[in-house]
Amino acid sequence: MSARFFGQPLRRIEDPRLLRGQATFVEDIERSGMLHVAFVRSPHARARFRVDASQALTRPGVRSVLAASDLAGEVGFTAIPLVVPHPALEPCQQMPLATDEARYAGEAIAVVLAESRVTAEDAAALVQVAYEPLEPIASIESATAPGTAPLHAAVAGNVAAAFTVSVGDAEAAFATAEVVTRGRYEVQRYTGVPMETRGVIAEYDAGTGDLTVWSSTQWPHTLRDVLRNLLGLAGDHVRVIAPDVGGGFGVKQEIYPEEIVLALLAKRLRRPVKWIETRREHLATAAHARQQVHDVELAARRDGTIVALRADVTSDIGAYTRSLGVLCPSITAAMLPGPYRIRDYTCRVRTVLTCKAPASAYRGAGLPEAVFALERAVDQLARELDLDPAEIRRRNFIRPHEFPWTTGTGSAQVPVVYDSGNYEAGLDAALALGRYAEWRQTQRGERARGEHGRLIGIGLGCYVMLTGLGPYESALLRLDATGHAVLVVGASPHGQGTATALAQLVADELGLRPEDITVRHGDTAAIPFGVGTYASRNAVMAGSAAFVAAGAVATKARRLAAHLLEADERDVELVDGRAAVVGARNLSLSLGALAAACAPGAPLPAGMDPGLEATHYFTESRSTFASGVHMAVVEIDRETGTTAVIDYTVVNDSGRIINPLIAEGQIHGGVAQGVGGALYEELVYDADGQLVTQSLLDYVVPTARQIPPIRLTHVETPSPLNPLGVKGLGEGGAVAPPPAIAAAVEDALRDFGAHITRTPLRPETVFRLMHGRT
Repeated sequence: MSARFFGQPLRRIEDPRLLRGQATFVEDIERSGMLHVAFVRSPHARARFRVDASQALTRPGVRSVLAASDLAGEVGFTAIPLVVPHPALEPCQQMPLATDEARYAGEAIAVVLAESRVTAEDAAALVQVAYEPLEPIASIESATAPGTAPLHAAVAGNVAAAFTVSVGDAEAAFATAEVVTRGRYEVQRYTGVPMETRGVIAEYDAGTGDLTVWSSTQWPHTLRDVLRNLLGLAGDHVRVIAPDVGGGFGVKQEIYPEEIVLALLAKRLRRPVKWIETRREHLATAAHARQQVHDVELAARRDGTIVALRADVTSDIGAYTRSLGVLCPSITAAMLPGPYRIRDYTCRVRTVLTCKAPASAYRGAGLPEAVFALERAVDQLARELDLDPAEIRRRNFIRPHEFPWTTGTGSAQVPVVYDSGNYEAGLDAALALGRYAEWRQTQRGERARGEHGRLIGIGLGCYVMLTGLGPYESALLRLDATGHAVLVVGASPHGQGTATALAQLVADELGLRPEDITVRHGDTAAIPFGVGTYASRNAVMAGSAAFVAAGAVATKARRLAAHLLEADERDVELVDGRAAVVGARNLSLSLGALAAACAPGAPLPAGMDPGLEATHYFTESRSTFASGVHMAVVEIDRETGTTAVIDYTVVNDSGRIINPLIAEGQIHGGVAQGVGGALYEELVYDADGQLVTQSLLDYVVPTARQIPPIRLTHVETPSPLNPLGVKGLGEGGAVAPPPAIAAAVEDALRDFGAHITRTPLRPETVFRLMHGRT
């Protein structure tokens, strides 16, 4: 392939209209005769209820109030189906509206329809609900305690799924180990906070039987298929459009109750309906993530070589499962061995039901939890053996000649086989770029000053990340008579810069400029098959699909040009929007002219179909595996326990980089979210199952003031699994900050004997550690 634009740090071509306020989000869409929706949500963590809508219905502008009993006979009013099933999962799926009882605070129990959003929300407050509160299950401990009543009758002991991942013979390895370390590492409950909350509009055309749904979703084709199957609609009578989406981070990779309810209402009432999520609803009801407890044991030799790993993982998945089931803890179990040569491994997983909002994917989807637990355990082993944290990692990394490396586990329904990597090179680059030796020298000097010295700590976090998840992605490329190209893909980005990166790939193949290419996505009517945007897959899957489609169009253009110019096809090149004969540039045709000459009825070469276009579905059952090393330097205030990240280094391996500027932005954003998880963010529930952090006054996200300048470089080990040699990148920035920062805080507090085993590390937490309290 040519590389005129591949690898160039071009500014994003999709940004100008966003900056000018010309984007179209779900909130911006209006339909004639549209009703607005508000949900009545349970204030109790667990309660039976009875709905009385009489008072709300007297309010002018209110058209209807419906509970589960009113929709029970509707086709499609059923539990949210599993898109990612698991053989161990017991039936505990969520209904679109609560039926027998509400099982978490914020669960929707009724829906109000009115002529305006304000009227709908006011009327929702007027709905009278008689509650019979039940004893909530507020924690893993209470859920699994003897005698606790089941949250779902069919789920004994409130364990929704229990399974074991085992490779080799961990028991035998532990029996002969020279050193064994044990630790419990906990990751708190937190979530993605996109600038745009969720939103849904549904419209049903009774004449054609067509249902159109606009949703701020990451996977419009998947949502289309689910709605089509639930509602029993034939053929292509369901169209899902994801307009501009203001961030997703995995939180919008879900089939939500509201999407099903609005589709049902539109079909029932024959009027368009619209719902926009409030920030409070988002924090209380959108996908929660991360909350897991990891009991980790490492078996090693005295030289620091890790010989085996055992773990017990307990995940708090909330009150129900939705479409992803128990995907996240299963990813944790599959990816826990990380970048290390661990052949003997056993992990036992329990997913526990509690009276909290359902948990699902958020940037990394089970991997940040695994990385935190393993990296903290590796640091503990280094401390036990008095080894430098960098050195113990170096001794255990998988070597470049050992790729492809088969872990023996499976994740997201695919075997975990690392395709390529050079983890030691990444570590060396991080230590050099981050000035590891210099910081150690500074630290020694400060420690020599005793109580007057600065509390400086250095921490590392290493990871391997599953990316580019298949099984396929789609691309349709078409050149028109103006010489402009339109690329339609099944991926549905929400801020990643995908349009620019794909335009760069197509431009190289067709001899165009990226601005000559329009990239469209997020509409199931535009291309019949698509998967969506998650698991850092756009560059790998959509990029490869676009690249192959562009190659097919380029081949067709060269062949047609050779036919029209009476030249050998091998002598025709595409450059600057034209097909020209090499060495005879006066013999050329514009791509626009070729597109016009490719119309039906035109004299074409034998066997050539009309239209300068191609569709390609890139399929790959295996995943690419990116990797990285993060190095954090922190300083802790002795008086308050406040932690400041004063230096941060990232070395990333995502194979070949299409656009370094976009890559840098993705990593910076991920690090910011990782800093939030390390130091600030937590969805806190009290003993009554009430969410305490219901607004951004309570749920603290970092601002630019808390994010340090980030040193960044890439180690490129191309993937052999796709024609571009790329791996995914989007989630990597968020994966390693919590363990790297935790390690740095522990390092800074070495003289206090502190051990960091959970996040977030708020000032009061660090202060207690400094004073021997837990």
